[in-house]
Amino acid sequence: MLTRYKQAVERAIPHLAVKNGVVNIDSIWVATSIPYDLLQEILAREDLILPENVERISIRSRVHAGEQGGKPRGRTKSGRRKVRN
Repeated sequence: MLTRYKQAVERAIPHLAVKNGVVNIDSIWVATSIPYDLLQEILAREDLILPENVERISIRSRVHAGEQGGKPRGRTKSGRRKVRN
């Protein structure tokens, strides 16, 4: 069964965004819907065939770790009450 998941990953990688020769594990996760733990196991294999434009796969995940991009959310303008004299 692991070979089928490996083939799914190999088929998905050429269709993903490559930045400086690196594909992000989160992109593969979203494209294939393979469980994250299983995906890490597949990417650790040495027989994974990568396209010519992909040098490596970054296994540092922003989604799985729970990191969020953008500005930290704080109090909004509408949340403050103005006091008038």
